[in-house]
Amino acid sequence: MKKFFIFISILLLNVLLVGCSSLFPSGVNTTREFLTRTPAITTTNFSIDEEKVISDLYKKIYDSLYDEVKQQVIDDIAEERFEQLYSSVIVTLLEEIDAGNINVSAASVIDMILAIEANQANSVLGVRNLNQNNVVQAVGSGVIYKKDGNRYYVLTNNHVVEDGTSFTVAFEDGKEIVATLRGVDELVDLAVLYFESSDSFPVAKFGDSSKIKKGELVIAVGHPSGFDYFGSMTMGIISGLNRYFDIDNDDVKDMFVGYIQHDAAINSGNSGGALFNLAGELIGVNVIKLTSVDIEGMGFAIPSNLVSAIVNDIELYGYSIQKPVLGIRFVDIKSNEAYFITNNIILPEGLTEGFYIIEVEVGKTMEDYLLPGDIVIQIGSVVIGSTTQFVEEFSVYRVGDLIDVVVIRNGETIEIKDIELKAAK
Repeated sequence: MKKFFIFISILLLNVLLVGCSSLFPSGVNTTREFLTRTPAITTTNFSIDEEKVISDLYKKIYDSLYDEVKQQVIDDIAEERFEQLYSSVIVTLLEEIDAGNINVSAASVIDMILAIEANQANSVLGVRNLNQNNVVQAVGSGVIYKKDGNRYYVLTNNHVVEDGTSFTVAFEDGKEIVATLRGVDELVDLAVLYFESSDSFPVAKFGDSSKIKKGELVIAVGHPSGFDYFGSMTMGIISGLNRYFDIDNDDVKDMFVGYIQHDAAINSGNSGGALFNLAGELIGVNVIKLTSVDIEGMGFAIPSNLVSAIVNDIELYGYSIQKPVLGIRFVDIKSNEAYFITNNIILPEGLTEGFYIIEVEVGKTMEDYLLPGDIVIQIGSVVIGSTTQFVEEFSVYRVGDLIDVVVIRNGETIEIKDIELKAAK
């Protein structure tokens, strides 16, 4: 193993010496300037060709270590260590690319994609949802994200497992294993299953979705249109960040998920599948695709940082404690003038912003604090400007946080203090 790391160290040294020309063969500016800062040693009778010495040295080292390193690589693959090493090398290279120290060739990008296909893509399996009569209700995708002994944890979308009474996870060779549903988060649309097996399966590694950038290349892996297209891979770019939608159809944009927009092709069946970056890290879980004759290439994924927090909660509690639910139905004053005219509602003179409360839900955060007819002008640190602005700014809050709310009630401005945010159960 020591010789193996010597060999890798030499490869990395070679990358540094020649500007990564061995890994990125086209378009790389190479230089040996720092190799020639010290003049070649000379005498009156002979001189040393430094380039030839280096070349011969590499050749002898390669020749002496090749067979042994080859066998070591094979052993490491069997022991699932090479994947980790390869991943760390790719991450290092990507950091160098971001820093502008390495120019990327088309061949290098292809190598990264092939590495994902050979390794991380295999953590994406199929999920089958069956009803009480053992009839399949839905199929989708899932990602193995954790292994604990012989237990594997799989994340997917809630709408993949919704209303199911039993579940299986499916593999490309046709094998299926019975899985147990641990819990769901309906509003963020995530679910956690687990299954037991003594076999070894790849486990995806979460990336940091806060660091992703618009224009970054991404790979979607899943099973579009069912298992006949098992493990399909598509490539695209990140088209946008922090996109918000009214997922639960209550006429209010949901204030927790800032979705990743991308144009990697996804279809029905990709739900719950993976969105990888070129380092093979899981940076999102595919959940939504906008479809119409006027729309193409608009897919959306739940960011990995939120996914990781929620699935950890579900493992522990059976539900997520991340997302607070205010439990109010409201009308945005700024954009709904017709609503107030139609319903003969007279607003305070000069008021142009805020939320007019229509209903307060039982058992939710605001049940004992707000009343229908209240006009909310501030929640926590967020001064209400518009629904879009509010959902973005309020998304920083978590269950258990204490907030103050400022409302206009019967013409009087009042402050309600220390309201504890509750979870969606």
